[in-house]
Amino acid sequence: MKSIKYMALGAILVLGVFYVAMSTTSCSKDACKGVTCLNQGMCSGGQCTCDSGVGGLNCETVYRLLYKNSYLGNDVITYSRPDSAVFDSLYYSVYSNHTDDSNVVALTVGSDTTYNVMQLSWKDHGNILQTTIKLSNNTSTGSTFTVPAMMGGPGDTFSVSGNGSVNATSLSLNLTAIPRHPKLTPVIYYTLSNCTKQ
Repeated sequence: MKSIKYMALGAILVLGVFYVAMSTTSCSKDACKGVTCLNQGMCSGGQCTCDSGVGGLNCETVYRLLYKNSYLGNDVITYSRPDSAVFDSLYYSVYSNHTDDSNVVALTVGSDTTYNVMQLSWKDHGNILQTTIKLSNNTSTGSTFTVPAMMGGPGDTFSVSGNGSVNATSLSLNLTAIPRHPKLTPVIYYTLSNCTKQ
């Protein structure tokens, strides 16, 4: 009689262990059930892991969309002075440091799913610079970016490159334009600080 009791008790214990094991396995498999991760986010353990440039509980916030807009501000322009008699006699008065107002920098996005890429367009009194930028340290509070070297200026006579930062309300941009003929034309430095989102 005692052996039947022990066998029944053993069977109950085995069933209990089996139930606990199955319950634990079921919970971990169903942790992501009902969790929707947006913008290519992946669910793990019931929580979304977001791609770079995306945040929020369900990866619902694409940070670059916070920066998408036009920014208006002033541009401080300074020039290096080439060591050239030709420059002194012909161009010195043309290249004087000054400030231009009402510069417009626009940031736009395409339909791509690379959440750290934007298009930058800068209009400075008729000159337009357009390029693709890559956002770095891209979070809800802002991002930095690099402007890759490209030809620009009248007749594509300058190699233009630089860097900047942007957040939901303002943008700053620093560009350096290096001329093809440095003995005749100075290096030009453009500084746009605290351009305001329009």
